[in-house]
Amino acid sequence: MTMIRMSNIHKYFGKLQVLKGVSLEVNKGEIISIIGPSGSGKSTLLRCMNQLEKIDQGIVEIEGIVVEAAGDKEAKIVATPQEVKKAYRKMGMVFQSFNLFPHMTALGNVIEAPMLVNKASKDDALKIAEKQLAKVGLLEKKDAFPSKLSGGQKQRVAIARALAMNPDIMLFDEPTSALDPELIGEVLSVIKNLAQEHMTMLIVTHEMGFAKEISDRVIFMDDGKILEDSNPIDFFDSPRHPRIKTFLEKML
Repeated sequence: MTMIRMSNIHKYFGKLQVLKGVSLEVNKGEIISIIGPSGSGKSTLLRCMNQLEKIDQGIVEIEGIVVEAAGDKEAKIVATPQEVKKAYRKMGMVFQSFNLFPHMTALGNVIEAPMLVNKASKDDALKIAEKQLAKVGLLEKKDAFPSKLSGGQKQRVAIARALAMNPDIMLFDEPTSALDPELIGEVLSVIKNLAQEHMTMLIVTHEMGFAKEISDRVIFMDDGKILEDSNPIDFFDSPRHPRIKTFLEKML
């Protein structure tokens, strides 16, 4: 089953074109790592998937629902606004900067969306939150405020918060880039556990070893385009594009 289909996506910031006709399909249960140099369009691609950025041209589909169409007279959004909103709710996102509410405990951060968005009762939201905090190994920190948590713990709370919405798809935008090196492993371990549950995931990352170990596919982006989309063994051992060889020599 195709979970996400992006067709001929173009995105500009002013006169700067950040995405240049990107097309991508993501199937159910796939784990895709997106790598490439800074400024290549990786994070923008994720943000266009869940409408944090509006596309300038192209079509975005989530589980067969056209949720956004721009610049193409043939593409029509036939879904109702309610169907589009429901499709976007199937997608959870974890950012590099955590984005936790500083005035709320870990538990408070996780129960917020199920109550506000999904209209869950407080009792149900608490059960969901405690389950997800336990999943990321932080149930004992449920009453701690973000200021009392390490960077790795904050990111794990952010993952629990996304999982509390029961998404079909998880997007990770450089989830370890803001962490001290000794804290990276605890976050990657949580993501590996999700991979073992066959959660559909797209992960923008600079962690090459992690990408090689966990991914079904590795996508390399440069200058707003996808230069390669292949399995991790072929990608890391015999990349086809000279730009990728240069990149990997610097990273590995």
